[in-house]
Amino acid sequence: MIHDFGAAGTGFAPEAQTWDLCIIGAGAAGLALAAQFMKGPGRVLVVESGRHEPEAYDDDLNQLDSVGLRHDGWREGRVRSLGGTTLAWGGQLVPLRASEIDSRSWVPHSGWPLKLEELEPYYRRTEQLLQVEGPPYGEALWHRLSLMPPAFDPREISIRFSQWAALGRRNFAVLWRRELERSANVSVLIDATAVSLHSAHGGEHCETLEIRSRAGRTANVRAHAFVVAGGAIETARLLLSSRTPKGATLANSSGLVGRFFQDHISYIAGEVTPRSRRAVQHLFDPRYIGSTMYSLKLEPTDAAMRREGWLNAMCHLAFQIPDALGWMELRRILRSLQAGRLQLPSRDECIAILRGSVELTRLVLARYLARRRRSPGSGKIRLLVDTEQAPSSESRVLLDTRVDASGALRARLDWRIGDLERRTLTGFAHRVAAEFERLGLGKICLAGDPNFDVRDTLGAARDIFHHMGTARMSATPRTGVTRPDLRCHDVDNVFVAGAAVFPVGGIANPTFTILALSLRLADHLKADMSRLRHPG
Repeated sequence: MIHDFGAAGTGFAPEAQTWDLCIIGAGAAGLALAAQFMKGPGRVLVVESGRHEPEAYDDDLNQLDSVGLRHDGWREGRVRSLGGTTLAWGGQLVPLRASEIDSRSWVPHSGWPLKLEELEPYYRRTEQLLQVEGPPYGEALWHRLSLMPPAFDPREISIRFSQWAALGRRNFAVLWRRELERSANVSVLIDATAVSLHSAHGGEHCETLEIRSRAGRTANVRAHAFVVAGGAIETARLLLSSRTPKGATLANSSGLVGRFFQDHISYIAGEVTPRSRRAVQHLFDPRYIGSTMYSLKLEPTDAAMRREGWLNAMCHLAFQIPDALGWMELRRILRSLQAGRLQLPSRDECIAILRGSVELTRLVLARYLARRRRSPGSGKIRLLVDTEQAPSSESRVLLDTRVDASGALRARLDWRIGDLERRTLTGFAHRVAAEFERLGLGKICLAGDPNFDVRDTLGAARDIFHHMGTARMSATPRTGVTRPDLRCHDVDNVFVAGAAVFPVGGIANPTFTILALSLRLADHLKADMSRLRHPG
């Protein structure tokens, strides 16, 4: 069932029982985890700060003081509502590869305390959940897409394809709402902001979670286990706000809660002048197999990264859409559908769509007849290069001294990067430009150094709303916050789900791995529940 904690007369009292599991946050990680319990075992409560749609009140709760490198994602990349950022998620799926998960001597603090093979079965389950095709993601796809592979230098360039979930499966609030409303095992409580976790004795075991509605109603939720799934910023904020009876920060014997905050960096590296626009479009336009869309990415090979001392990086082409096409207006309507609230076009938007109807018709026909999402026949083509961030303990989320509307201390974000990210962005851009010219694809006029103070111009660099790393997974309590099974090192019944546990981000979009880890965590928690019910 879905209940509104702030509504009067609901008759639902979350504090009236002890739950088997309390999940904090109803975004990608939290809802994917909760969905695994809708038919049992156990009684599960999901608490979500937002309601069914984002509201102005939520903006106040999201406010923070950004004191480091300019970062837009803390404001634009967080959605406080049922479904979380899946209301706006593009649906792109890219699995981690070995070079993203293994330790690298030239990248301090790199390496995950688990092997890629441990994630693979959960990637397969996530693919089934989202109804995408699944492997392969590399070179073998050229044949399946009936394309002739280009002769990129295999010593320098590695090929990878993204897969994209269909629009109807991206918003998890819509995907699972009917089942959640009918579930006898899982209850969802909206307008229930997590304020702090309360523990006993030295903080080794959590007993309750304090929640608060926007109207001021409070409750202490008791549960056998708690999962913090609020995103990297809110996860750090909640843990830092939670104190043990001895006054220490919960789950923070390492002092690393909130540290190692990471994001992916996107750089407008250059402008492409193709020798043949049609040839470049033929190569880089997304393709379809069934309902799954594929898009081409170029990455440096492992050998090139070792030789140059680069981070993992990924590049693609962005075909800018002329205003006259009406595509931006159509995309806004599709986004509103994903968010679960259709917004009909305005008069001006209808005119724009009609003006571009010929081109839009051509694009639609290409989708269904040629299994291709055709890019526009005119407009600029830009080279975009993305890179992961080298983990740094100085890049972090802290608590501010100011409070929000709920009375909780706000977060403070100090985002920092180093020279390694800048060298990777510019170095790989030069490598790709050289390959384009060698293959006769065209020339790329490269930008200068990455500039984080500008937007949407050549050379602009920015975060892309992929918040990671503030409760990092580690093999030992000294080097992180959570174990490989996502249980906190210091607290025997508190777990963390989501990208906050990523020790290093890799270059893959994080949602795929977030979902795989959530399904893996569900298996661990179900096993724990079984042991409690059947000891020995």
